[in-house]
Amino acid sequence: MRAVSVEHHRHRANDFFDGVLLLRGDPAYRYSAALLAIHAAISYSDALRTALGDEDLLAEDHFRAVQSLNTLLTANNLQDRNGLRHLSYLIAKKSLVAYRNERLDQADAESLITKAERFLTWANSSARKLKLEGWRS
Repeated sequence: MRAVSVEHHRHRANDFFDGVLLLRGDPAYRYSAALLAIHAAISYSDALRTALGDEDLLAEDHFRAVQSLNTLLTANNLQDRNGLRHLSYLIAKKSLVAYRNERLDQADAESLITKAERFLTWANSSARKLKLEGWRS
């Protein structure tokens, strides 16, 4: 059952990131692309946490998800936790992109997309190293 849930989160993340790829580079959709990139990373985080046995995926506090993921990776002896920096950065920018009355220029949006790409690459690599159930290449 866990593998099905992991695949569900990964599918959602990939769907979000496919949207990013469709919108990337068009300044008219920079907020949409940036927010989809952030949500793709959060969904990949959910997939990792689920695969590692975390059943408490509360949407209200994404920073707690970073802490949980760090704890799970430590318990599974994964030394490379560099992806967590990208995830933390993206989560910190979520309110700015979605809610605040601040301008997001194209360079900012592109930076967020790049951070999401790096997190997704790291997540896939980490899942393969850990041989996580429900994670197909």
